[in-house]
Amino acid sequence: MKAAGWIPPLLIGAAVGAVGAWWWLRPVDTGEGAPSQWVARIGDSYISVDRYRAEMRRRGGGIPGQFHDDSQKLALLDEIVYQQALVERARKDHIDQLPEVRRSIDQILASQVLKRDLRDEQEKVQVSDAMVRAFYDANVDSYRVPERRRIAMIRIGVPDGATDEQWSAAQARINEAREKALALDGDVVHFGNVAQTYSDDQASRYRGGVVGWIATGSPERYGRDPVVLDAAARLEKPGDLSEPLRGADGWYLVRLVDVSESRARSFDELEAGIRQRLRQEGMRSLEQSFRQQVISEAKPTVRKDVLARIEPLSPPAGDPTPTPPPLPTKG
Repeated sequence: MKAAGWIPPLLIGAAVGAVGAWWWLRPVDTGEGAPSQWVARIGDSYISVDRYRAEMRRRGGGIPGQFHDDSQKLALLDEIVYQQALVERARKDHIDQLPEVRRSIDQILASQVLKRDLRDEQEKVQVSDAMVRAFYDANVDSYRVPERRRIAMIRIGVPDGATDEQWSAAQARINEAREKALALDGDVVHFGNVAQTYSDDQASRYRGGVVGWIATGSPERYGRDPVVLDAAARLEKPGDLSEPLRGADGWYLVRLVDVSESRARSFDELEAGIRQRLRQEGMRSLEQSFRQQVISEAKPTVRKDVLARIEPLSPPAGDPTPTPPPLPTKG
């Protein structure tokens, strides 16, 4: 058919769009049992008064003054007739049987069932204050904020493969830095300008050696030398200074700057989040039960032997990209 080249894109768009989908899925008034009151007829299909009124409501008919003018009414009817004519033409050309159209219609049908039978029920899920409190009490330990320690450090680095002499020179320099740090005013709990003078750690040397907070219980995620993390855990109070520490890539000094004690997060802090979590769990439980019910009622037959014989569309994960064979050479 001559029109087949341009009709499918137009009508497929109408089928999957919000308006077009309604036209595909709405009940059709045909010549058999035609409505007693209708305003237009297209072949064997009728546009009933009820259908016209429904479309008026959908297009803002409740707004004062809307559709009081005959020209407005006729414009709406023209649009309905045009849409119906498109649908009739699509059916005549079997566009409604195209896989992409059927897939879109199936998705709309599934969405409508979910909305009618599941989503409305999910919206009714309520979580009582008692449920929230019980969950908090049962899990209060998991909500604790761990102790955090803010530290400063000085690093005297050595190159890879450093000689004993290089290690000794670095040790002498860290000892000198420690003496300077001990001579700082008592109210200075980091390394002050000593870090700028001695430290090879560029990220912290201009900040008194301060490298930030370290939470107890998971020090490995901070990427520091283990001797630094171990010293940070053992220092007792702000201002305490470690002995020189030999690490993997140099010598270190560590100073405790501040401590944030472990604490339990209050119920008020967590109440809203717990309520939302419990509500989501309730909604997921409803959906899982609904899924099982729908599949059970459908009584599907699954042929696992056939499924097993379906070849994947891609190579296994981790397989190297296949290379094409080399071009033949002239003999």
